[in-house]
Formats: sequence, C-alpha cells, structure tokens
Amino acid sequence: MLLAQAIAALGAMPEALDQRLAGLDEGQLRFKPDADHFSVLENICHLRDIEVEGYAWRLELLLEEDDPLLPDLDGAALARERRYHAQAFAPALLAFLEARRRNLDTLARLAPVDLERRGEFGELGVIDLAQLLDMWVAHDREHLKELDQLLSTLRDPAAKSAPSASLRQR
Repeated sequence: MLLAQAIAALGAMPEALDQRLAGLDEGQLRFKPDADHFSVLENICHLRDIEVEGYAWRLELLLEEDDPLLPDLDGAALARERRYHAQAFAPALLAFLEARRRNLDTLARLAPVDLERRGEFGELGVIDLAQLLDMWVAHDREHLKELDQLLSTLRDPAAKSAPSASLRQR
C-alpha cells in the first residue's frame, strides 16, 4: 500500500465511526451480543488503546530506532484489565480521535523511503513500516466490520432479545 493510500484509509476512520455511532444510547453502546464479542464501547476503548500503545508506539520506534522490537498487545487482556465495559464512551472516543490525528500528522511528514524502516514484531518476525501500515488499515477494517455486525443486531430487536448460544450455556 502506498503511503498516501494508507493515510487516506486511516484518515477515513473518524468519519466512518461518526456515521455508525451517531445517536446510540448508553444501552446500545454497552450491549454485548455474547461474552466473546466487544460492545460498541469496548470496541472504541480497544481502538484507543491499540492506537496509542500499539500503532503510535510502533511507528515511533520504527522512525527513531534501527531494527527495534515492536510490542505486541493482547486486546482481550487489555479489555479485562482496564474494565472497558465500565469506562465512559465520550472520553474514550475523543482519546482515540486525538491519537489518530497525531498519528496522521506523523504519517503526513514521512518520505517514501521511511516505509522501508524495519523492526521485529513478535511471531510475525521482521516487518517494515509499509507492512505495519497494511496491518493498521486492516485492523480498522476489521473493527468497522465488527461494529457493522453489532449495529445490525442492535437494529433487529428479535436478534437482540434472543439469548445467544454462549449466554444460554452459562
């Protein structure tokens, strides 16, 4: 993916979230279809933390160090440890949006040669900044897809009121 394409894709996320989340009430923000899926609120908290502690940190390391070790994060563990379900939505969304803006500002200053900077990323091994951008864009797309599925469930009262299989097993 070219740098300009990545910047455009990552820059589209705030508007995509705004379109999807406008008008949701507190109950909708916290609704979980089952224990294995994030609520809207938990998605936003996850996006915020991964933006700051994942992508922003990896970007900084790649730009400032030669062959850095890039941190991997366990999103499910962060959700449990930080009690995403108990956090406030508006500050979490604002923090994500601010972090994304800062990251886009950093990306806008890069030269194409910067995409070749490399680091070691856990089980993936050595990756370059271009690959990190691909992962970042894919992460956004995965969460938009997950939000779309969740919002579809929220709009269908029959699906929302029927307990899911995982909840029935408890």
